[in-house]
Amino acid sequence: MTRNAYVLVHGACHGAWCWEAVAAKLAARGHRVVTLDLLGHGRRVAEYVRASVTGYSRSVMDGMALEGISRGIVVGHSMGGLVIPKVAELARDRVAHLVFLAAVVVPDGASLWETHLLPGQKAMIRGLARAAGNGTFLYPAWYAWSRWMNDMPRGHAVVQAALPRLTPQPLRPFVERLDLSRFYAMDVPRTYIRCLKDVAVQPDRAAEYARRLGVRPVDLEAGHDAMLSVPDALARILETLPPTP
Repeated sequence: MTRNAYVLVHGACHGAWCWEAVAAKLAARGHRVVTLDLLGHGRRVAEYVRASVTGYSRSVMDGMALEGISRGIVVGHSMGGLVIPKVAELARDRVAHLVFLAAVVVPDGASLWETHLLPGQKAMIRGLARAAGNGTFLYPAWYAWSRWMNDMPRGHAVVQAALPRLTPQPLRPFVERLDLSRFYAMDVPRTYIRCLKDVAVQPDRAAEYARRLGVRPVDLEAGHDAMLSVPDALARILETLPPTP
């Protein structure tokens, strides 16, 4: 079996921890796996003032360089769909394939805020950010579960372990308008994985995002946080992607 190198990029409020099960399964099959915390997330939560899509992408690029990843399959979950195109722009030679997992894919010049969020969601985030007073927001646990982990019972051990590990999300990357003209002109191979039980990036919206990338979605029977609920199925899909040259 061909051994690949995977770089797993988390989404909003998450951290490298969310990939633990997927990373373990891929590593057990002989693949190289790199997971990392974006600025302001996980073990880097104190760095929230530095968080931006550019900052996120540079931290991924730096992590790939540090780990010696020369041709990686770079997977971006949810908000990570903003990050991995910029990684490809910054380090095209290090990227063999981009995978958008239940990810937001914005047009050139647009932001996640204007592309994906509904008015009620924007109002909720504004209120949470005002209450925090530092440019970040954190969803209530019940909302995070219902939006991201709805394919598992609230009392499930995986859910109960994940909810306390969520960290406040810096608002800036949500409202940043992204220059993606270079990315959309690139020929980097790409895959979109659509989660059919997803209520955060619903299947019809996911299909729209896949079309924006010029691909047909690969369907997975899971909620938004598929890496938590169906790590083995997700790992097996990732293994079906073209091998690292």
